Amino acid sequence: MQRPFQDLTDTVMGIVYQSLSVRRKAKLLVTVVGILVLLGVLGATTISASTEFVTPTNVSAEHSGEWVNLEGRVADLETTGQRTTFNVTEDNQSVPVTHEGTLPDTMQEGRIVVAKGLYEDGRLEASQLSVRAHEGSERPASTE
Repeated sequence: MQRPFQDLTDTVMGIVYQSLSVRRKAKLLVTVVGILVLLGVLGATTISASTEFVTPTNVSAEHSGEWVNLEGRVADLETTGQRTTFNVTEDNQSVPVTHEGTLPDTMQEGRIVVAKGLYEDGRLEASQLSVRAHEGSERPASTE
């Protein structure tokens, strides 16, 4: 008579052990996914932080295919729907820029802009635009 009771106990214990195993696997999976997401965010932040600041006078063919932060004055600003084209100028040099998306509210001719994006073939395809708040000839100490 003890045999049926033993079989039932073994079955229940087997189910408990299986559910614990599934829980542990789920925890491991969540942990691994969390670590991968964290590494992805850190990688994207590192790429963004290592992007070089350049101006139209010092950007060159060696920057082709690289992500850069292009800083200079806005000229020839034209907007058609969500597509904006303009030149970033400094002294007698200029770089054509194209941007898809909404513009900063303060974006206008003559303002200092930082266009962040991919520089190729003498043009910049900007993914992000920032209009500099300080318009003087000297940068504030906090931005150096």
